[in-house]
Amino acid sequence: MSNTSSVLSQLDSFEDKANRLVELVKAGRQRISELEQENSALEREKAKLTNEVTKHQNQLRQLEKMVNNSSKEFSKPTNIPKIVNNKHNDAETTAELKQQLTVYIEELDRCIAYLSDLS
Repeated sequence: MSNTSSVLSQLDSFEDKANRLVELVKAGRQRISELEQENSALEREKAKLTNEVTKHQNQLRQLEKMVNNSSKEFSKPTNIPKIVNNKHNDAETTAELKQQLTVYIEELDRCIAYLSDLS
């Protein structure tokens, strides 16, 4: 009977170990499921951030084009020095200067508005 008791004791011990292993497997599967969900969320966030980076890179290219185009316009010599030096400005030259200044101001306003949207 002592043999039977020893066998039953070992069987109980084995059953306890098996139950613990089953619980560990369940916990492991649960953790895997949680990690897979977290991974999916991170993948979605990565895609969102990648799209934002692409969007900002495109905006940066547009700004660079605007700066390049604006710097070309500003560097072009116009009648401004002639108008400033000429004390007897005629109406046509003055109107041309006002038009050019209006264009510059509008361009600066667009750049300021665009930069404000970025921040």
